Amino acid sequence: MIRQYIQITLLTGALIGRLAFVALAERAPNPISLGVVTTITVINAKTGMATLLTEHGEVFEVWKGWRWKVGDKVECDRIDAAPRPWLQNCKPWQ
Repeated sequence: MIRQYIQITLLTGALIGRLAFVALAERAPNPISLGVVTTITVINAKTGMATLLTEHGEVFEVWKGWRWKVGDKVECDRIDAAPRPWLQNCKPWQ
């Protein structure tokens, strides 16, 4: 009798766990990351932010890196995600 209750409980738990996994997987798509080369156009000394311009004309604002100067080229990961894309992991371009 106890064995039957254990089997029913394990099967029910497995089904609920699988349904929760599928529901969460559909709601959280993985954003796409692309490597882009940008040019530093403006550095705001008060806020510590740098404005970057991509080769395709997109403008992004990120935290300024150490030793960045206006005119330097920076390589970043462009993340395509809703509601708008952003840049991360910006490093000097070689």
